Amino acid sequence: MDAFLIVPALNPVVRAQVFKKDYSNQYKPFLVDVSIKICEVIEKRNFITYGVMLWKIMKRFTNVNHSCPFSGPLKSRNGYLDTSLLPPFPQAFYQISLTVVDLNSTNKDYVGTMKFYLQVMDQIKIKKIPKA
Repeated sequence: MDAFLIVPALNPVVRAQVFKKDYSNQYKPFLVDVSIKICEVIEKRNFITYGVMLWKIMKRFTNVNHSCPFSGPLKSRNGYLDTSLLPPFPQAFYQISLTVVDLNSTNKDYVGTMKFYLQVMDQIKIKKIPKA
């Protein structure tokens, strides 16, 4: 994913929401709905659990590895969700929605929304045939 910020993001805030697909094939809110001030997490002034998890993923797979403000090209390559960062989830289909806004002293500027779809399931175990 590539993006280019024309105007620097001085105080980005990410709203992280998790939705679970129900029996009527609709995504309903599931447990997580938090707003994270990214600059505070980066500068270690805020230790909200979901913010720390998001920052670890961002540091690993993006070029956003510095403190605020963010500007110019943003790149993300070969990212995946490390299961060691997450608590166990029940088996189901999930949608993770990350909405980014930039808080100024007077208003909120919408930056964008990222949606990720995933399925939680048991690990597939392959039976090995013993050698004779």
